[in-house]
Amino acid sequence: MEIHCYNISTWSKELLACITHLTGLIDICFDTNKKEEELNQILFPTEQILFDFIEVLIRVVSYEPFYKDISNQRSEDGPMFVDITLHFILNILQTQNISCHFQLMTNLSDALLLRVTNKSIPNQYFFYVYSIFGEILSEEKSKELEFTDDMGNGYFAMLEQTWQQPSKTYKHLTVSVLLRAFLTLSKNEFIPQKTADSNKLCLLLEMCDDYPIVYDIIWALSFNKDIQQQLRSNAPFMSKLIQLAKQSENEQIRKTIDGILWNLELNHENHPIDDKHNKKVFDIMISYSHKEKVVCKQIYNELIKAGYRVWIDFDQMHGNVMDAMTQAIEQSNTVVMCMSEQYRKSNYCRAEAQYAFQRERKIVPILLQKQYKPDGW
Repeated sequence: MEIHCYNISTWSKELLACITHLTGLIDICFDTNKKEEELNQILFPTEQILFDFIEVLIRVVSYEPFYKDISNQRSEDGPMFVDITLHFILNILQTQNISCHFQLMTNLSDALLLRVTNKSIPNQYFFYVYSIFGEILSEEKSKELEFTDDMGNGYFAMLEQTWQQPSKTYKHLTVSVLLRAFLTLSKNEFIPQKTADSNKLCLLLEMCDDYPIVYDIIWALSFNKDIQQQLRSNAPFMSKLIQLAKQSENEQIRKTIDGILWNLELNHENHPIDDKHNKKVFDIMISYSHKEKVVCKQIYNELIKAGYRVWIDFDQMHGNVMDAMTQAIEQSNTVVMCMSEQYRKSNYCRAEAQYAFQRERKIVPILLQKQYKPDGW
């Protein structure tokens, strides 16, 4: 494909079909294979090989004539190739922790920007484009773009249409797929505000029982003041949250709901700090994403060797996580924040960082990921 990506206009129908189906095969492997790390090592032994392959895909998928043939029926290889390629890029972004590399690839942003100006393309293409933007755009870049309102409106329109279908599927998209992508988008500041301004929170609340991921989305949205107010004013839902926090058999749901209630200040507002908990037992608390446990354990070991008293959660806290987090911060002089893409995407990490800031702890940020530029909250 690398050989042919510079002369797309000369491709025969047979070559396009071959490339389309090969790309589709790789995409399906990533979509269905549970051993992602093993598969990734086989297909892309180094990150550079993966980056080079994606750059080739971007060059090909940017070919304008493909989009002239796109219709709601995926019958041509050109539109099918675009569909498969955008899905594959999104899949890679959601599973491989390389979004910061894409932020440096202006050709991807430029290619996608051309797509969102084409109002005639079907919904699934907008979904892929918006979802990819949600993964790669920084907060600063998002504010510069003029289509963020369209992104929010488009997402909610697709989600509402899909939710109303008996099959929960619309235009090749399922509610589950839309919600997974929306969870990432919800970490961008403009989405919570758009959700509040457009009164779409009620749509998400309808889905909670069928799709537990919605609780994670609501937690992410609930860092926004307007969303907090809308949740507090919904008495039936608040009663449901309080009941689930006490009675749900699903520990992860209980933890997530504790986080929502924490943001709504029902668990800690005006809560006096026990003198026992206020005593500084630790010099340092390490705040990090559990997806980066290995490197953070190394940091912990080095700090211990240097004689520091260090608090870190290696085993993922049980019980009320927010209370445990509060105690850890209250008992520490300094909070080390291990910043990365995964840290930014974590509601737990955001809550820790926010509380440490509120309690005026000394904060030491360290960068765990090459090329990552911290932004957002």
